[in-house]
Amino acid sequence: MNRDQLIASILKASSPKPIRLEVDSIGPVFVRVMTAYDADMSRKLIDAHKAKEDGCEMGRYLATLLCDEKGELLFDGNDHDTVLKLSKLAPRAQTAILQAANQANSADPKP
Repeated sequence: MNRDQLIASILKASSPKPIRLEVDSIGPVFVRVMTAYDADMSRKLIDAHKAKEDGCEMGRYLATLLCDEKGELLFDGNDHDTVLKLSKLAPRAQTAILQAANQANSADPKP
């Protein structure tokens, strides 16, 4: 592999494909594989709203994970109504999404 091919390969890997999963009562959803940039932006979003103590921290986090099949986020983590609704998802749905995200983002993902 020459230098240009190596660079192209590395840059292609910087946009990982999202993970598809079935969530009870919702159906198929896609979870974003977090890059270091995505994780930093997620942390900044959550930190920016921490002082509100509005019970929507989980909703904001879910907003940084749920995406379409191309990896584009579906929800605005700054929109209170949206994150409130995401915070009210059934615990089983939240858990399934978080487990898929943890698996997708682990150093040793299991199929």
